[in-house]
Amino acid sequence: MKKFLLSVCICAAVGTVMAQDLKEAKLYVPAFEAEYMEGTFGTIYGVSANGEYAVGYDDFLGSCAFMWSRYTGKFEEIELASMLLDVANDGTAVGNYWVEIPGRDGNIASRPGYYKDGVWSPLPILRNEAELTEGLGESDDMNGCAVAISADKKFIAGYITDTYIYKLYPALWQWNEETQEYDLIDTYESVQESIDMLDCPYGWVVKDMSDDGSIITGFSEWGSGARSAAVIINGQEKRLTCLKDPMEVYEETGEDQLLDAEGIATVSDNGLYVAGYYAASANLSGLAGFTWTPNQEEVSFVNPGEILTTVDNNGVAYGSVSVYGAASMYKDGVTTALSNVYAWESPEACQFSTIFANSAEGEVLGGIAMVGFSMGAINIPAVLVTNPKETDAVEVVKGDANHVYMASGWAFISGEYNNARVYNVQGAVVAESTHGNIDMNNLPAGVYVVCVDGVAHKVVK
Repeated sequence: MKKFLLSVCICAAVGTVMAQDLKEAKLYVPAFEAEYMEGTFGTIYGVSANGEYAVGYDDFLGSCAFMWSRYTGKFEEIELASMLLDVANDGTAVGNYWVEIPGRDGNIASRPGYYKDGVWSPLPILRNEAELTEGLGESDDMNGCAVAISADKKFIAGYITDTYIYKLYPALWQWNEETQEYDLIDTYESVQESIDMLDCPYGWVVKDMSDDGSIITGFSEWGSGARSAAVIINGQEKRLTCLKDPMEVYEETGEDQLLDAEGIATVSDNGLYVAGYYAASANLSGLAGFTWTPNQEEVSFVNPGEILTTVDNNGVAYGSVSVYGAASMYKDGVTTALSNVYAWESPEACQFSTIFANSAEGEVLGGIAMVGFSMGAINIPAVLVTNPKETDAVEVVKGDANHVYMASGWAFISGEYNNARVYNVQGAVVAESTHGNIDMNNLPAGVYVVCVDGVAHKVVK
């Protein structure tokens, strides 16, 4: 595992005085050393609906997952050879991880799972552990990935492998309160049949899911190798771009078609908005973002060269004005660079480049920042908080200061003090005292910040 590095919290106006027409924001990036190419690399792929967590993984130097917390401002590396792609409001994250194959002399296979409190748990797949010991070839066999989780963690969406050939199918898991485990509730039989009819090496790859599990988005392969942005709504598939196999178009019309077209779609948590991008070829030429809603027949393409990669509950889509260009937002036909709306301080030679994930209301945005190293530009994970609060990234103070800890629903405060205030995750004061301990039994479970004479202490109830 790479050396663990704490993040730095970057928060101030550009220059010494913020322009009056720009809103203050905070940019969080991991600590890095450009000269020696040290740091945490990778991309933020998921932000919780409440904006308290963000997750991703290093897709540059190796599959090392990490999680960011708003209340620490730090990027914690999780485990080598793992991926995290989305996270629920309580910090339950989903992705895939490596497991040893029983009876195969240390060979490993990847399988979908969820991560909570330092522990990976497997999700059901179409092959059980015993079957993993038979018929497997290479040690990097892929058994699927969990890519999206609802805010309340009731649903998880992803893709799984059905047979010993490398072909992927969409999957939906649901939490079972009785067994306290996830059940595999849908593998979309009609979509599987359409995939099986094609001579394609992959299949249907899931990217995103609405909170109620009724809409799944991603891309679907064609036999020629091209792929379409696509959605599954209540079990029925709809392709949004590249509506016909380019090879079939060529055979029917003689019209030259690029056979490695790209496309991907994402959906807002409330299921009302879809956004994505289409490119005429895998090198992202002929690039165009698009928006769509479930009641539309046709997609609406936006500015050429722009990619849209995620969308919030208000229909604001996010991405970049160009591939690895400048982070942008799109609404009602207008594209705006984020730097024209918000002001934040960045380390030298660090540019917040592309947004890949957002909280439900778009108040917290995650993606990448581009950093210049000796070997060229490299992406590091980045989180932009557009509504910074007093309680963001506070440090627990120990030593001579008052010590605060939770027990039996009370915040116990050591020593004398003049004033103590308890803040919730929205930054509101929910309890206050001028002496003694604070009864928090009437408050819901969660993260709080207790400020004792101006010194902040994070507690979890």
